[in-house]
Amino acid sequence: MKKLYPSFVFGMLFLCALAPLTLHAQQVAVAGAPLTMTSLMITDANNDPKAIPFVGEKVLLIQYTDPDVKDINDKLSDAVKAKKFDEKLYKGIGIANCKDTWIPNAGIRMKARQKEKQYAGSVIMLDEKHTVPTALGLVECDEMGVVIIVGKDKAIKYLKKIKTAEESQQAIPEVLAILEEEIKK
Repeated sequence: MKKLYPSFVFGMLFLCALAPLTLHAQQVAVAGAPLTMTSLMITDANNDPKAIPFVGEKVLLIQYTDPDVKDINDKLSDAVKAKKFDEKLYKGIGIANCKDTWIPNAGIRMKARQKEKQYAGSVIMLDEKHTVPTALGLVECDEMGVVIIVGKDKAIKYLKKIKTAEESQQAIPEVLAILEEEIKK
């Protein structure tokens, strides 16, 4: 029994150490290395396979959202838009989580094309197979928006699951501060 006790304590300490790593990518690490973003292949609004653009080229604010709660991050989006970040250094990307909604993919694609026309220069993509959450180790993304900031170095600087509009509004100062810091680099 004495031999099992140190292993049990070490295991529990290890699990406790990992628990907070699921919210902020500034702390997320895999074997000591920061979590990074790759140009994952998903689809664009025309249902053409495309890699997530600008990875490693610009600072990215990716909003991965279940269409059932599509407006959850509107205030955050408005606050970022009001900053008028230099488009040579920054890009916002919306990705619809098509796997966790009842809305047909064709309807989501139609709405995405409308938004792209309404907001010139916007990038809206669709993830029909949970490619993004699988790559980032996100277990659950249903009924929420996930806010991800990716630096030019491809490292994920911020990652937060947003379940309410209030949580989104509370995240605004932190998101803006990280974006400003990363854009200055």
